[in-house]
Amino acid sequence: NKIMNKIIYLLFFTLIISSCTTIHKTTRQPSNIIQLQYADFDLSEQQTAKATSVTILGIDFARLFLRKTGAYESAISASSIPILGQYLADQTTSYALYRLIDENDGADFVFYPQIEKKTTCPVLGLCLINKITDVEVKAKLGTFK
Repeated sequence: NKIMNKIIYLLFFTLIISSCTTIHKTTRQPSNIIQLQYADFDLSEQQTAKATSVTILGIDFARLFLRKTGAYESAISASSIPILGQYLADQTTSYALYRLIDENDGADFVFYPQIEKKTTCPVLGLCLINKITDVEVKAKLGTFK
């Protein structure tokens, strides 16, 4: 009985010492409202870009160790691309959006992208094992005057 009490005290003491601390700090974002007039920018004709990612067990091995700065294959986020309108926030869509703006020199922003995403899971229909994602982005690109 004394041994059991010592074990319980030891476990309790271990839990107290090995605690985990999480700190979240946020700041209030300023109101960034910009009123643009159509006369402030030009829009191109609709452009198209595609991207594909293949993951095995959730890992994209083709891009795992690839680090090309400024290329769509690198680990980029659509949040770094100026986009007016909503978009699907996933990595393959980010690749396609980056390719769209990269292949059209002089573009300042993507204007209301239309995104078509197709996901295929060829191994028993289980996306955890193998997943192929094809994304096609169609959008007009804008340049500021």
